This record gives sequence, C-alpha cells and structure tokens, in this order.
Amino acid sequence: MRNIMLKRTIKLFLFVLVSLGCLAVVKVQANAGELKMHTIYVGHGDCILLESKGHYMLVDSGESSAKDTILNYLENHVVGDTIDYVVATHADKDHIGSFPAIFKKYEIKNIVYSEPMKPYYNPDTGKESHYGKFMDAVNEEEGLVHSNPYEGQTWTFGDASVKVIFDGRQGTTYNESSIVTKVTCDNKSILMTGDLPTTMEEKLMAKKYNMKADILKVGHHGAAASTCADFLDYVKPAYAVIPNGYTEEGTYFPRDSVLQRLALRFIKTYLATEGDIVMNIKNGIISTTHKENKKFQCISRGQIVVIGDKFYASNTIGKKVTPKIHVYANGELIPASQYKVTYKDATHTGVATIKVTGTKEKYVGTLNTTFNLLPRLSKLLKWSRSKNKKKFKLQWSAQNYASGYTIWYSSDKNMVKDSHKITIKGGKHNTKTLKGLKKKKKKYYIKIQAFTNGIGKGKWTTKKCIK
Repeated sequence: MRNIMLKRTIKLFLFVLVSLGCLAVVKVQANAGELKMHTIYVGHGDCILLESKGHYMLVDSGESSAKDTILNYLENHVVGDTIDYVVATHADKDHIGSFPAIFKKYEIKNIVYSEPMKPYYNPDTGKESHYGKFMDAVNEEEGLVHSNPYEGQTWTFGDASVKVIFDGRQGTTYNESSIVTKVTCDNKSILMTGDLPTTMEEKLMAKKYNMKADILKVGHHGAAASTCADFLDYVKPAYAVIPNGYTEEGTYFPRDSVLQRLALRFIKTYLATEGDIVMNIKNGIISTTHKENKKFQCISRGQIVVIGDKFYASNTIGKKVTPKIHVYANGELIPASQYKVTYKDATHTGVATIKVTGTKEKYVGTLNTTFNLLPRLSKLLKWSRSKNKKKFKLQWSAQNYASGYTIWYSSDKNMVKDSHKITIKGGKHNTKTLKGLKKKKKKYYIKIQAFTNGIGKGKWTTKKCIK
C-alpha cells in the first residue's frame, strides 16, 4: 500500500513540475522583447519613430515642410498623445524642422539635443533660424525635461534601452556634433548616427567606442563622406536603413559609393525613398516587409565555372592560357560585360588563378578560382644512336616549372613489346643517354612527356624513330 501511495505522490510531483515548467516557458515568451523602428520618408531629412509596448521615442523630425507627413504618420502609429523621448541629433533644419509642430500636438516627456551650434537668428537675413524656432518651441513647453546628453547616459522605454554613445561635444561642425545613440532590445541593437561624417567616425573608432550593432541608420542620408568602409567593418551591421531623398540643390542621396560599400559586405539595405521602412525586433529576431535595395550586388560569394576539362601550358613561351568562364551570383548568370577577368600564373604548368572583378555598374567585389595547368608539349630537339648501337642520346626542350619527364622507348613500333619507361627528375634537365640497347634491334621508337607533381601529365611527343 505504501509503495502504491509513494508512486502516486511521485507522479503528482512530476506532473506539477512539468506544468510549472510549461508556465515558465509561456511567461518568458510573453515577456520577450519587442521594438519597432519606423523610418518615415520626409524627403531629404531624418525622422525615426521607435516604438515599444506603447512607449515611443522620436529621433529627428525632417524639415518644417514635412510636418504634415510626420503628423499624419504619428497619428496612425502613436497610441495616445504622449511621446516619451525626443532626440534632436543636431541643429540642421532637415533634422529639427518639424519639431515645433510636433510639440504642439504631443506631450513630450523628455528631450535631449546637441549643444547649440547655430545662432538663433540668421546673420544674413536677420530672421529667426530653424534652430532658434526649435529652441523657442522647447522653452515654451511647460514641464518639459530637456538637456544636452552626456556619453554613457542611459534610459528606457518599453522593452528597449537607450545609451548615448557620443554626445556631440567633441564636434567642430554641425554634422560632427551629431548625437550617436544605440537602442537595444532582446540582444538586438540599432545604431543611429545623425549626420556623423567620416572624420568623426574615425575618432570614435580610435577611442574604441562600443558601436557594434545589428541595424545601422546610415549617416548623413548616405553621403559619400559618411559611413566609411572601416566604420562598417567596425559596426558590423546586418541591416542598413537610409532616410534619403533629394537636397534643395537637386543632389540625390545615397551616393553609389555608399551603396557599393554596403553591398560589398552583404549588408541588407533599405531606402526610405522606396516607402516608409518598418524594422521589427521581436523575440530576438529582426524582420521587415520592406523591399531590399539591390542596385549593387556583390559577387564575392558567387561561383566561377571554368569551361573545359584539361588545360595545357601554351607552347608559345610567355603566352597566357585563358579558358572561358561563366560567373554566377545568387544563382544567376552574370553577363560578361559586367565583370573583368584577369589570369595569374597562367603561362606555365602549375596552379593558375582566375580573378573576376565587378565593373561597379551593378556588380561589385571580386571572386577567385583556380585551375590546373598541365605541362606544355615537350619537343624532342636531338636524338642519335651510338656506333655500337648499344645506347642513344636525347635532348628535349626543358620546362623549368615541371617536376620532370617520362621517357618511353621500345623496339616495337606499337610501343607494346620490349617497352620501357624511365623517369627524369627536375624540369631543368633536358638531356639523357640511354644505355643497354640491343644491338640486333635495328630501330627504336621513343616519346617523351613532362609531368608536374600534384598537377598532372602533359601530352606525349610525336613518336620518333632512332636507327
């Protein structure tokens, strides 16, 4: 009886334990982090809304001409009339222009902004500057907590945490003073750099700032003087978001050089000109329905198919062997006009290299492959038999890169009976005296073949008759 009760008790205990475990898993999943990054298309300018569990942070606000676009977007995506944090990365009008209109409609709890770099009034016109209007709007808001950030400052909203990587104080220009923030949720992070130029990117890298991130908001709308190659290698993003458009002067961003840098590193890139971008972070997974920009594609993970089975070094000394190739990227055949081909070590036996380089019209990067180059056809230059008929002397063309030669001789015209093969080591050797021939054999037939260790054998020479 006791054994039966004990077994029932154990079963009940195990059932409860498993049930609690299941509840724990459900609880962890229910509390998993969630963050949305909305990059709103405002023409040439930045405006990014970050959303997490009913809390919001707005980074920049485009130009004043974009205020209706931004307000309409916020109305459709912000629940209520409160925005927890506002970040004004720097004082350029295409980053702070619409804030006064936003402040009138929404209650802002906290705002951080770059230190003043511009005057309140335009010295040329005497009119209030965009920065002046922005600061007036800040000062008019009662109870608004506003300040310049400091490096290492942190705050949270919803499931997300924010850290100020660079506060802009070391900058000497408007763009160099851009605030850099890193937003993290569920071990995934977003780095936002305002209009930070390469001059400041290099300084931050030199100081070992922690800027590793999964998503990069590309600096200065994709201008060529931002988002340098070293910076991309430092941050190592998997995704890049570019708030881009045309400037007042008609210049279009992003520049091709920036898109090429991103493509070379297989960074998935999204442009705001192709529609508002929403990046989702949920349960540690990043996703988006936005169409990836593929103006440029990298071939470095592609494939080169060499047409042909065997290749022999050319009999013309110094002439390269250049087999035809097909190049594939992402499973698609690339037109030959989209890449350049160079051949290395293709004039002699050994391992030759084919290098394919994208022309940057559509394809960027390089791709290499190799092929074995067999020894060229050797030439028998001289052959003679001694007077006593017991030996003969051979001379052939040397191949310095070959490992050696095989000499095949026989008194049988068909090279079957009385057949012998000997090996000569060293490609520079080009003479040999064969002894022990049978005097009664009136004719001997001979061929020679070069070989290269690890590569293969060349072709046999034409059979020669020695009397």
